[in-house]
Amino acid sequence: PTTSEQRSLIFRHFGARRFAHNWALALVKANLDARTADPAVPPLAWTLPTLRKAWNQAKDEVAPWWPSCSKEAYACGIADLVQALQNWSASKHGHRAGPRVGFPRFKARRRDRGRVRFTTGAMRLEPDRRHLTLPVIGKLRCKENTRRLQRLLSHGQARVLSMTLSEHGGRLFVSVATIIAHTPRSPSEPDARCGIDLGIGQEWAVVAHADGSIQRVTQPAPWAETHTQRRRVARQASRRIVGSRGHRQARTKLAALDRRAANLRRESMHTITTALARRYGTVVVEDLDVAAMARGMGRRAFRRTVSQAGIGVVRPILAYKTSWAGGQLVVADRWFASSKTHHRCGGYLADLKLRQRAWACPKCGGLVDRNANAALNLRDWTGPVTDRDVQRGRVAAPVPLVGDHGGQAHATSASVRGLVRPPQGGRGQRHQNQPPTHGG
Repeated sequence: PTTSEQRSLIFRHFGARRFAHNWALALVKANLDARTADPAVPPLAWTLPTLRKAWNQAKDEVAPWWPSCSKEAYACGIADLVQALQNWSASKHGHRAGPRVGFPRFKARRRDRGRVRFTTGAMRLEPDRRHLTLPVIGKLRCKENTRRLQRLLSHGQARVLSMTLSEHGGRLFVSVATIIAHTPRSPSEPDARCGIDLGIGQEWAVVAHADGSIQRVTQPAPWAETHTQRRRVARQASRRIVGSRGHRQARTKLAALDRRAANLRRESMHTITTALARRYGTVVVEDLDVAAMARGMGRRAFRRTVSQAGIGVVRPILAYKTSWAGGQLVVADRWFASSKTHHRCGGYLADLKLRQRAWACPKCGGLVDRNANAALNLRDWTGPVTDRDVQRGRVAAPVPLVGDHGGQAHATSASVRGLVRPPQGGRGQRHQNQPPTHGG
């Protein structure tokens, strides 16, 4: 903020957004209750024009202080409610993938992160490249230089769509959504491929380059470095009186530690993804179910390690960076046994344990590096095949196998997503590389 009154004005906008959201949600719930008691009551449309019209008709009565904030604050809260209602309805009727979405709840200050989105009004980046202007709030000082975006705007190569003011860890951020005219690009090696294997151990990422070299990226886990210090600060905060100056100082220290950990992890992700997207025409990653990996970990420390590694963010980042650089992102099948299939000879080890970082191939007897072998298999992945004798390991991903825990594998004629039955006489347990059966 550039003035002493701006901070209170900013938080007033955050509260105005929450108020409009809660008012509209109460209106929707009252209409649903009325229709439950009397089906003849007309339904209320869950659309932004309908709810904004109702708000404009009632705002003088329910919020006589509304002129002190921008109209965009109220529109932002109602728009977020409309999106939440649509997500709930789509999830209820089975039209939305992923976990179930619950009915929207009323927002409280202690649970809702302060934010407000501006789509109209005086939104601009100042020519000095150190300030930006928001409606009603006015001019704000930017810690980061805005020359990269200001240059595009001044040359007519970008257009601002919206600006979102939010609070993260005690700091204020402005996210500028723009449309940018990108010039066509091509990677330095458009015909080359690389594979990247992600993990939660010391080797966070192992990259198999087109020339056969292996690049090992250490674990960007600043949480492990700051965890001891954070526990000490958390104990200090627990001993302070809530609302006191000491409690605020301890909370500020916690926010600083969390912010540093997140920034270091984000920097590692963008460094490796930018280098791969600019160099290779095809980048191959594996389809990871990070939520299932976290649930499969027994100890809470292991589950925290999966979450802190941030391996689920690499694929979305590569998706847009490869598109910008002129390449493509290929996602290998989730059931491709990249770690259990020897890249050189195609040998398969069914009972490979997670703690085994190196294993002996049952076919050729060679010692296999687990992470490097997986990266090489991902690099050469071209799609699932059913003919195991023709293509195996180095060329394409075989269909899922059911291991007999003896280093061999049973061939099946099922497809990758089809039904795979266990061998006769077994216990009927599903192998960890076998897809779940549907209806069987």
